[in-house]
Amino acid sequence: MTIKPFALAALLAAGPALATTVNWAAKPADGPAGPTNAAVLGQPDGMATSISFFASTYVRDFKPGKVSAATVEKALKLPAGELAKWDVIAFESKAADPEAPGFDSSMWMATDLKGLVSAIYDGRSGKPAAGSAAGWAFKSGTMTNAEFKASFGPAPRAFGDFAWILIKLPAGVDKNSPNLAVWLSGGPLGVPGNDPAPDAIGVIR
Repeated sequence: MTIKPFALAALLAAGPALATTVNWAAKPADGPAGPTNAAVLGQPDGMATSISFFASTYVRDFKPGKVSAATVEKALKLPAGELAKWDVIAFESKAADPEAPGFDSSMWMATDLKGLVSAIYDGRSGKPAAGSAAGWAFKSGTMTNAEFKASFGPAPRAFGDFAWILIKLPAGVDKNSPNLAVWLSGGPLGVPGNDPAPDAIGVIR
């Protein structure tokens, strides 16, 4: 039996989709791995670093971690398939803050060495703040220390609770590029919770 071209295309379209993976930063993007960058490399492990307004971390070379995307999705209490809709993920050590209950206010930049996009995340509203490029989207939440350890292993350095953030990048930067790099800094002065303490930064592919 001959399969006509349009039927073959339909069969291919109905085939299984590629599995989603979470790839974690493996190298600093701006020089040697000093304390600020070193704490953010690899999958979440409880080792975090404080990022003030004038400090930053800049990472690249994203590699698959040992924890599956399904496990991450479950840890974040997301519906099945939700993780694949986002581009960047990050975790931070987080004290309770009623004014900014999720990931702390922060500034973000992503580049694939062809394009560059930036945004300001407002931890109070959970949305991009004024001055951000169009097309950014954010989703954030928290997890207890026990929930973190259940998902990412014993993590003996994990002493507090944690916050996570999912980021949708605007057009202009390819998250699949081997040159992708992500930069994170503290949020605008005067905004509550403007000193994030990142533990890990990853890319969802």
